[in-house]
Amino acid sequence: MADSKKPRPLDAVLADIEEAGEAARELIGRGKDAWEADRLLRLAGEAVIGRIADAANRLPDDVKQAVPDVPWDDIRDIRILVDHIYHRVDYEALWKTLGEDVPLLLRRLRRWRKTLPRAPPAAGLSTLGPGSPWGHR
Repeated sequence: MADSKKPRPLDAVLADIEEAGEAARELIGRGKDAWEADRLLRLAGEAVIGRIADAANRLPDDVKQAVPDVPWDDIRDIRILVDHIYHRVDYEALWKTLGEDVPLLLRRLRRWRKTLPRAPPAAGLSTLGPGSPWGHR
């Protein structure tokens, strides 16, 4: 039986952030009018932010220290907000977070990733391609 306490591999956590970042891009691509008119899009935005924040909170401390220009505490706090204090979500701020902060986080993580030494494919390191003032609340 697999150990359920074993941390998720770093590549998998980074891939989770990338995947949710793509969902954020798709939501923003629908446009602001659709966002304002469709409650399901706003709820999807909450879920996307929650997923990104949950994955970001699973990053090892050394990764967070290596990318100090990301406000990790704000990311933790926004997860608490969308998951537990959802009645206070500011959808205008959430829109800005999805459209501005998520892409910034992805760029910063990709930039950090490029600084890592290349590992042989057997080591399992992926390349995720070429951070984030999440405090719009």
